[in-house]
Amino acid sequence: MEWIALKHALLSHLPVATGLLLPWALFASQRAGRGIRPWWTVCRYLGWVGLLGLLAALVSGPAAGRLHGLVPAGRIFPLPASGLGADALLFRHAVIATSAALLALPALWAMNRARKDHQSLGILALLLGLLWSATLLATGYSGYGLAHPVSPAPILTAPVKAAEVPAPPVDPEAQAPLRALDYAALEPLHAEPVKSPAHGGRWIRAWANPAAAAAYRAGRTLPPGALVVMSSLEDRWGRPGTEPGPLYALEMQGETPALTFYWPQVPVDRRRETGGETRAYWRGQDPHLEACRACHAGGMADPAKRSKWRVPRKAASE
Repeated sequence: MEWIALKHALLSHLPVATGLLLPWALFASQRAGRGIRPWWTVCRYLGWVGLLGLLAALVSGPAAGRLHGLVPAGRIFPLPASGLGADALLFRHAVIATSAALLALPALWAMNRARKDHQSLGILALLLGLLWSATLLATGYSGYGLAHPVSPAPILTAPVKAAEVPAPPVDPEAQAPLRALDYAALEPLHAEPVKSPAHGGRWIRAWANPAAAAAYRAGRTLPPGALVVMSSLEDRWGRPGTEPGPLYALEMQGETPALTFYWPQVPVDRRRETGGETRAYWRGQDPHLEACRACHAGGMADPAKRSKWRVPRKAASE
């Protein structure tokens, strides 16, 4: 019985094929005259093949239903059901298949009636045969729906917008210290460059905003908001050269100094000071500024250590 149940899908192809082919033969057999008898034979052959295939499908169908738990044990016909579910489709499939079996008898009778050699198969055979073919195709269509269920279409809903996370504030000085680059707009604290051994032996000039200028000159602690920028030139034979050095900046953020070191283009012979970097921009907690933080932990360095090494003057006779 299990073997028969598993062959239901294969056996159901025979009645479906009959439903597809029989109408063409029935229409062809409606012409009266000599040579029509072979079309009778085709119709009768297709009719008996369809009946045998339908009977095989009717035997294997309930067995397949019980095997898959769709038909209760001890029953041949599935339980009635309504709606659009699988149970309702199975019940309709069984009803249509039963109707096809009932229509097979009058259709075969009409196609196998005694006819004279020159007569057509007749309108009655055509009508009953077409009706039977329609029920065979409907049975196959409902069976295909059972074997290939269609998934329900997904319910489209409006996309839920994720909670908007505010973008982090843009850092205007992410690529370069803009305020320090505008150091010439600040107040100069040196009338002329002085040589600073603490800053690589370069010639430097300090510039400060109004909040820092007076405190810097007096050697007092820099107030919050103070900005001191130091420009530099490379030494050339004991005098300020033409090659610019790095730019140093110190800004008091509350009681804590924020340091910046900016060298947009490091000369080849000085790159050992930047670890090989061709462009150095260090700020905040960058490890390269560790020595600078040690000297400027309180903000301004010890005023007593300020360099007073100015540009050498030539004698008037020279």
